[in-house]
Amino acid sequence: MATEFRECAGVAQFNTGTSKCILDPGKVKAIILAMHGYKLPKNVTAEALQAACHDDRPARIFPIKTIVEYAPSGGEANKGATGYGPNKVTSYSAKDDVWTLEDFDSSLKANIMAAKGVAFDAYFVDENNVVYGMNDGTEEMAGIPLSGVYPGGQDWDSSGTEANLTIGTMFKDYEKYVKNADYRVYKFDVVEALTGLVYVELVKIDSGENNYKLKEHFGNLDVTSFFGPALSEGASTCFNGATAVTYANGVLTITASGAVSLKSPKILQENGVVGIEQWVE
Repeated sequence: MATEFRECAGVAQFNTGTSKCILDPGKVKAIILAMHGYKLPKNVTAEALQAACHDDRPARIFPIKTIVEYAPSGGEANKGATGYGPNKVTSYSAKDDVWTLEDFDSSLKANIMAAKGVAFDAYFVDENNVVYGMNDGTEEMAGIPLSGVYPGGQDWDSSGTEANLTIGTMFKDYEKYVKNADYRVYKFDVVEALTGLVYVELVKIDSGENNYKLKEHFGNLDVTSFFGPALSEGASTCFNGATAVTYANGVLTITASGAVSLKSPKILQENGVVGIEQWVE
């Protein structure tokens, strides 16, 4: 009769050698949030990353940049002893890191606040174009599961500190991440390729029956001049319901056969309009 042998799990897969080319982690410059289960493809290009930022949900990725400071918190070993026995590691404390952004942005803060209950997966991008994720046993790198994200920082200037925005990332299982940590090194500027989307509204103005402005939903900033020339390249290309579009002097003139609206970010990006999505109540 065959004998079953038990192996010590802690030793069977344990070694202490180091890589021939040790990775020196750089400063994280961006975080990529994705819906749980999304994985970066094997062969990533700058063009593919920008397209993924504009893709239809749930395949869209949500980049947050540019990060200028990192405050780690948690992830320490919890220890305990029974009676007069020695201390043993019982678990690891919750990992809850905070990242400070270069600029305060109320729109981004509002969006992060709205997503407080979403358990994203995250990838972290450092200054050397290294993207950090997890090895899940496949050829594609998986994201790091989070239990949630949240905004913080200071909403107004004070005598000693300018208004600032922070993003908190709460790791779902820090021990599992460390055991399965993975990364990819790319030869293009990853941070530059990442484009988060801003909600905009198409608003009819009084100067003419067919005249419109494009404004940001949060803060009402007029952004017509930024996107007008590209949007006017074609009518049906970028708009639903439009038959003709022109742009001049900060105004879009749209001839329409019905209600007018922007097409999806995916279609807009394919036609050279990058970084916006129409707000829908």
